[in-house]
Amino acid sequence: MKILHVITGLNVGGAENMLAKLIEKDPRPQTQHVLSLLKPGPLAERITATGATVHTLGMERGLPTIAAARRLTKLVREIGPDVLHGWMYHGNLAVTYAQFANRSAIPTIWNIRHSLEDARRETLRTRALLAISRRLSHRPSAIVYNSAASAAQHEAYGFSAAQRIVIPNGFDCSLFRPDPEASEKVEALFGIPPGRPVMGCIARLHPMKGHANLLAAATIAMQRGSDFHLLMVGHGLAEPPNDLQELIANLPSGRVTTCDARLDVAEWLPGIDILAVPSGWGEAFPNVIGEALSCGVPVISTDVGDSSAIVGPAGEIVSPEDPETLAGAISRMLELSRDERSRLGLAGRDRVVDNYSLDAITQRYEDLYREVSSKRGNRAPNPNRQEHPVGKSNTLS
Repeated sequence: MKILHVITGLNVGGAENMLAKLIEKDPRPQTQHVLSLLKPGPLAERITATGATVHTLGMERGLPTIAAARRLTKLVREIGPDVLHGWMYHGNLAVTYAQFANRSAIPTIWNIRHSLEDARRETLRTRALLAISRRLSHRPSAIVYNSAASAAQHEAYGFSAAQRIVIPNGFDCSLFRPDPEASEKVEALFGIPPGRPVMGCIARLHPMKGHANLLAAATIAMQRGSDFHLLMVGHGLAEPPNDLQELIANLPSGRVTTCDARLDVAEWLPGIDILAVPSGWGEAFPNVIGEALSCGVPVISTDVGDSSAIVGPAGEIVSPEDPETLAGAISRMLELSRDERSRLGLAGRDRVVDNYSLDAITQRYEDLYREVSSKRGNRAPNPNRQEHPVGKSNTLS
């Protein structure tokens, strides 16, 4: 079966990473095509290494052009996919346009990876995309959400509920696994002096990711006597902007390390002591939570999207945009012994193995592709099929 995935770009991010993992697990990657609307980012190389083909429209950020629309239409005709799979709002609208422009019965799937607590917090461009998407949401054969919270929020906003399918993110627990020697890798890679617990935050620079919230909370926790090193890794953090630099200056000298996005996260993630996910909004199912728990690392996360259901008893959940509450969770986690934190993290690994294995999630997508391609009239799948539970994974297979 030939699938054409359409995505905004191929930089390091949750949606891009999940797409790459699906293609890597496919026994016939040569049947997979990926179209990056923008110039492809670093994950393009990872995808082409599987034998899949990456295409690009080479668009610049901004409004789509007539030339790009024509290239999209032509490419779909040339590839002749059995399924058009959009990823995120831009990709979703692109596959819907391609189906319409080609007057084709090729079934389309939308994939939404974003929570929608309050549309007013989104940019004007995103709000415009949401408004268009809401009107067209009856057209795809399926709308895949990676969290139940996201599905409910989009439907409350006006998205069609008949096409809802919730397929959570999946994780390769043989790649992301505990490693007792990884703390030394963290110290060596990032130049962190040994002896202090390391709290990591792995997220691209964006207001919704909550870096300012985390730095404010870290300041409060350190002022109260908590002793730790803060490591922030993500696109845009090699040279943090002035507002974050000012917050970093409030912390004791040498206690914060910032770094740009890396592709070797699985090698050193087991070496941090705590993962912090301080997002203010927008998260549906943060990949990094599943990766950290797979590595046996306990998590402190804000209560955004499905984070609470994913973490369960393997960490702490706090209110978004509340540095005081976040600081309290940091202090409590650091008061635990290393063995106690390890037991929390290993309980989290068990949750990921039971509920979010990559093999089971990949099979869910394969089943969906077969279902929608068998209904070339682009009819919606069974609306009664329910989302994943937070229980055992036998319902995922």
